[in-house]
Amino acid sequence: MTDEEIAERIRRARRREQTPGRIGRHEVLVDTVRLPGGVVTTVHRVLDGRVTVLRAGADSFREDVALALLDVPAVASGTVEPVAIDVPGLRLDRAVALGPAGDSGLDPELDTRTVTVVAVHHSEIRPGEAEADFHTAISSRGTGLVHHLDDWHRHPAPRADARLLDDWPGGMMRRSAKFHPWQAERMLTRVAPDGPAGVRVEIRSMGGHVLVLRREWDRGVGTLTFPDGTTTPVDLPRHELWARLSPIFLGEEREVPEAPEVPRKPEVLEGREEWRESERREDGADRDGGAQPAGLATVAPGTPELDVLEMRYQTRDHGWAALPRMEALDSCVARLDHHILRAPGNWAVFTSRSDAVIQVECTEAGRLWLETPDPATKQSRGRLVSVREATTLLEILAREDRSAVAELPGVETIAWD
Repeated sequence: MTDEEIAERIRRARRREQTPGRIGRHEVLVDTVRLPGGVVTTVHRVLDGRVTVLRAGADSFREDVALALLDVPAVASGTVEPVAIDVPGLRLDRAVALGPAGDSGLDPELDTRTVTVVAVHHSEIRPGEAEADFHTAISSRGTGLVHHLDDWHRHPAPRADARLLDDWPGGMMRRSAKFHPWQAERMLTRVAPDGPAGVRVEIRSMGGHVLVLRREWDRGVGTLTFPDGTTTPVDLPRHELWARLSPIFLGEEREVPEAPEVPRKPEVLEGREEWRESERREDGADRDGGAQPAGLATVAPGTPELDVLEMRYQTRDHGWAALPRMEALDSCVARLDHHILRAPGNWAVFTSRSDAVIQVECTEAGRLWLETPDPATKQSRGRLVSVREATTLLEILAREDRSAVAELPGVETIAWD
């Protein structure tokens, strides 16, 4: 098939005219289409019976970017083999050749001759990964990058491959030996911080870092292993995980030379013995004497969260949570009316930072029974309460870290069978 025949088949497959042009030393065919999200520009280079395709959406086409991509060898190997590119003002720094496509359904022979070159960021790809796995990773089931891959103006969307190391009944993830691709930011802002207490998730960056995290009250605790095998503890406020650790997923951490050992001073931090952040070496070396990326703080005290409780619950008609999850006080209170009192047998257990407990249940008569257990005496104290009374007790539990059930008038003592 000659290059002229290929150009004609492109026109028929695209169902629109292409305009001949030149980008640098490359002769190309260009067509544009205006969509609600902006103009999509498609560039075809036909050379020696092969086709290289570039696609820029959302009004993001730039000739300098196109030239950088066209200069990349358009050879698809079946694996992700990134090539570094450096275009002023472009946040994306790698090019990857993908294809042949072979699945458009318009011209199968043309598809087999076609390679698509895309611009990506090094934080979004795993070099050497099978191309089929890459397509799965950027799909809607993974990072969702496929929907934005043709936007040359976009910010990087770092990827994290993650798996659950412990059971999370009914949770967002299942325990698995296989890693699944996630948006790194979503993993560190919504999944890991909101997981049940003590359930570990293993998260890998595209640069080879391995982060193992579990939630302990309002903190993310675990370890970070660097690509060289160096390990450092992680103990951060759960809502600061992304702000603190994003450099390792963006690939922006900068290592500094190893420094001499200095004395270390222990102190109690949120009930655990840690090394004071002020005692970390100013040059960035970690507490084990290895090289620590400059500016990367993996241990920080933070400010304890207010008006939060851990909660387990079970309802007949509105879900359940077998493991303790953290909820805002307002959300806990709202569950009394909206969930617990919807059906007899619905129950919830609320726990404070120091493990003070209040539990509630909807009785057969549709009333709210509230009690606090005392494992030492194998009995509970409680009574029927109004939603307002229950709200007051939950406020005390969250804000004063204690159960005030015993202070209610008419409290009953129930021995455990």
